[in-house]
Amino acid sequence: MTGSRNDGCLTFFRFRRKHWRNIMKDRIRSRHSSKYLFLMLAFLLLVTASLGFLLLRQSRSSIITLMQTRMLDISNTAAAMIDGDVLKTVTPADAGTDGYETIMKTLTYFQDNIDLKYIYCIRDMGDGTFTFGLDPTVEDPGEFGSPIVYTDALHKASLGTATADDEYYEDAWGKFYSAYSPVFDSQKKVAGIIAVDFSAEWYDRQLASLTWTTIIVALLSLLVGGGLVTAIITRSERRLGLIHGKLDELTNSLMQEMGNGPGNESKDQPSQNSYGTAASMDDLEDRIQSMQTELKSQIAQVHVRAYQDGLTGVKSKHAYLEAEKEWNGKLARGELLEYSVVVCDVNGLKKINDTLGHQAGDEYIRNACKMICGIFSHSPVYRIGGDEFVVLLTGMDYENRHESMLELHRLSQEHIGTGEVIVSGGIADYIRNQDRGIQDTFERADASMYQEKRLLKSLGAVTRDDEPEKPGKDTEPADLPVIGVRKHILIADDIEMNREILGDLLQEDYDIYYASDGVETLEMLRQHKDDIALLLLDLYMPNMSGREVMTVMQVDEELMSIPVIILTVDQKAELDSLKIGAMDFISKPYPDIEIIKARISKCIELSEYRDLIRHTQRDRLTGLFHIDYFIRYMKRLDQQYKGHSFDIVACDVNQFHSINKTYGRQFGDLVLRSIGHSIRRIARKTGGIGCRQGSDTFLLYCPHQDQYDQLLQKFLSDVFVEKETASKVSLRFGIFEYAEREQEVEERIACARKAADSMRNDQQVLYRFYEGDTAD
Repeated sequence: MTGSRNDGCLTFFRFRRKHWRNIMKDRIRSRHSSKYLFLMLAFLLLVTASLGFLLLRQSRSSIITLMQTRMLDISNTAAAMIDGDVLKTVTPADAGTDGYETIMKTLTYFQDNIDLKYIYCIRDMGDGTFTFGLDPTVEDPGEFGSPIVYTDALHKASLGTATADDEYYEDAWGKFYSAYSPVFDSQKKVAGIIAVDFSAEWYDRQLASLTWTTIIVALLSLLVGGGLVTAIITRSERRLGLIHGKLDELTNSLMQEMGNGPGNESKDQPSQNSYGTAASMDDLEDRIQSMQTELKSQIAQVHVRAYQDGLTGVKSKHAYLEAEKEWNGKLARGELLEYSVVVCDVNGLKKINDTLGHQAGDEYIRNACKMICGIFSHSPVYRIGGDEFVVLLTGMDYENRHESMLELHRLSQEHIGTGEVIVSGGIADYIRNQDRGIQDTFERADASMYQEKRLLKSLGAVTRDDEPEKPGKDTEPADLPVIGVRKHILIADDIEMNREILGDLLQEDYDIYYASDGVETLEMLRQHKDDIALLLLDLYMPNMSGREVMTVMQVDEELMSIPVIILTVDQKAELDSLKIGAMDFISKPYPDIEIIKARISKCIELSEYRDLIRHTQRDRLTGLFHIDYFIRYMKRLDQQYKGHSFDIVACDVNQFHSINKTYGRQFGDLVLRSIGHSIRRIARKTGGIGCRQGSDTFLLYCPHQDQYDQLLQKFLSDVFVEKETASKVSLRFGIFEYAEREQEVEERIACARKAADSMRNDQQVLYRFYEGDTAD
């Protein structure tokens, strides 16, 4: 009995001690929770008060800045419209004179039509003393010659700088913020000052309203935030308690399962049979196996993310490095005997990012990736940089590598000027006993890619603005001189005051033409196309908008080379302006004149540089390459596409001297331009290049074509759009198929010309192929 009583007492005291320990834990947990809640609420209060203070301070600054900007816009505009020579001497005694009435009419217009308190003239009497000048106010105007309250801003205006008050001042008419703009006479001296007053009471009302709004929002935020914090902490405590209980149950369960196995039975519990214990362990193993499976799945997803490019979906640079290790191992073991590396670079990505934004740049990269994957559809594609891709070719793509590279070149050349993707690609084959690994092959492919980039650039493609080309023997000179002469600028704006203001600012450096609408703009451009160095174009004009003018210029060969800067008050129109072909954008109201002049000068310089490069390489009349550059690019194509066959087509105009003599040089030039246009179209479509050699001979170097009947008939239909032209002009063509690379370029050209010359007295056939010393 005594033993049982002692055991019962011991059990009771253990229970009481455990119960007391649980109570203490609950109290400590509750105390910690209250402490955390208080800290969170204090933090919320501090953050809310700080944000409210910063918001009020920033808002006050913004309101003052907005008001100052508005006042200065008005005072500057009014000052620009007043003649300083008249203002300097005018007095109320001059009432009725033209000068007096013009000034009063201008000030009255602003007083009646713009939301301001007062606008008036101020006279600088010297020694920091200022008096009222002319005042258009009807009720209680400032008396001419009476003193005006001195402010620092007023003093700065008297020195020639338009300035607005940072603090309000008070006089007999009330409390005001004012802006002051100097009016200059013909000697560039300050003849007077235009003052614009805004009531300080309006600012006080705005600030008071904003203060109360901020306080109310801050209090509501604090209440809502405090409630959310309390709810989150309470819910977290409940969930933590639940998780704690589950962990206790799991721990107890595991301890029971591990402690009650066979041969280690608990004295307080009946022993389980071996089957039950095995079943429990199997269940635990299943759970652990499930966790392992889930973990492996997560690792696999991480692996996919690491080896797959997130933007394009092709393989990443990390995957390329792993593939390089794998292929190098195969090379060392003799398991890989032939392969090619293709290096691709997306042209013009930086310009798209800078002008259209990175979202457009990402879309451009995705489209480039689709183009590359479509051409090399059986090979792995890796994105190893922002605009760089690598393709490792084996199997079918390796066998068709030359045709695929030519297709990449043809598509990129066809996309020049269309806004579609342009990709420069270079290829290199593995050379046994020379290449030590993938990197050696890659470097030769990279060098080949830069050759292709220079070739596409010469055909009009855009490359990275900040990327210096790798040096080579064909690299063009970096700096070419630009001839400096007095330039002509056309200002197109439907508001006369805007035209005159901008013209006055620029006439010191440029000769100015003016146009008031889109139709007049195009007329002036066509009339002075050889003189106008730049068009300053307003987007919104009557009869024809600036956008419509740009659309016409883009398809008119005589106007498309004239650079354009867009003028507009719409700040969001910058992106649209660049999309429609403008070189730059100037917002209204106009910025500092030096900024405007710098932008104009830069645009003209870039345009002249571009024209000089084009005229150095290309024939001015037809736009085709000169023969020297044509031969240079023939050699580049030969080097880039060694495994592909090319043809040379020679085109001669029959009796061109007689055509000029009979129908006039203007008609002859029209024929030559039409031929040049058609050759450029065929070159772009086939991936070739065109040239004007001599006065009436043209050359085309392109990948081998099977359907010359169809190709040349289309050529003639483009040239002879009018029946009258077809009756006066005839052409003959000579073709040198599968031109041998071993022959010198000049010899291949001569073969094509021999085939064309053999048709001088035979008008029955359209073309002939060169075959040895005779033509078929």
